Amino acid sequence: MLVYTGIDEAGYGPLLGPLVIVRSTFVLEGKEPSLELPSLWELFNTSVCRNVRDKKHRIAVEDSKKLYTPSVGLRHLERGVLSFLRTNGIAPENLNHLLQTLAFDELSFRLDIEWYNHDEGCQTLPMICDRGDLDKDAGRLTRSLLRSRCRLVDLNAAVVFEDRFNRLIRKHRSKAGCAWNFVSGHLSTLWHRFGLEHPTVVVDRQGGRKDYSHLLALLFPMIQQDLIYEKPGTSCYRITEGERMMHVIFQVNGEACHFPVALASMTAKYVRELLMNRFQHYWRIHAPDVKSTFGYFKDGRRFLEEIQPVLEKMDIDRDKLIRCR
Repeated sequence: MLVYTGIDEAGYGPLLGPLVIVRSTFVLEGKEPSLELPSLWELFNTSVCRNVRDKKHRIAVEDSKKLYTPSVGLRHLERGVLSFLRTNGIAPENLNHLLQTLAFDELSFRLDIEWYNHDEGCQTLPMICDRGDLDKDAGRLTRSLLRSRCRLVDLNAAVVFEDRFNRLIRKHRSKAGCAWNFVSGHLSTLWHRFGLEHPTVVVDRQGGRKDYSHLLALLFPMIQQDLIYEKPGTSCYRITEGERMMHVIFQVNGEACHFPVALASMTAKYVRELLMNRFQHYWRIHAPDVKSTFGYFKDGRRFLEEIQPVLEKMDIDRDKLIRCR
């Protein structure tokens, strides 16, 4: 069988809000492990597409930046993420349930920061899509998966809240080091769970790093590692120990070429935006005259300046609110 995983993130750059790093893993029965990866868009073409204006009303699976804008909202992300979860019988009732379902670890769903744990912002899911329509989408998608002898076996999100983000920045001294902490955690899990099946993992590459050999050597000490190829925007490594093997591809714009990366991108963005909706709801209550923010750097600074009197009055721990990088 072929084990095919994608890893992507949302929220790498903002000043406020969580960083979310997601892996999605598909298993294709009857296909051998290979670097010649099939297009899941083609395999599932009766139920998925890339175009949100599809005349057949198929589910759009694409880079989250192409599916989401503040004006369009979460509809396309919600439809895709919740439909795929439903193919495994999972229908989260609210954001808390979704976080627990996807959680990378316990800290990924601990909601003890006040702007994430208040009842008023506990969204019922789905927020936008109709439940009945989602059930129909999931049924159509399930039939595509069955015909292709494929299944989604893993959808997992590391949610890095601001205080944890800041602790890891101080430890690793860079934002890239903080992100790698969770990418490496995903890779380690995949190695131990699927290593005997020789998985292929595609990681959407962020920043300017091109050589991952040192990081992989630290993650997998005493295990053989080989550079398979290096091209502009892409590098591929093979990790081998006895009968275990895993290929890891680091690729710029991986979500454009790899369906599992696109689904990871959508899930990461969906989770982050749901949390930011809760964040915004909290501050609309406590600072009703201040325009809401999505947390990106310039607008985040504006927001912080405008709520400064409220922060002082409420004695807010700034380390829980503001990311240091």
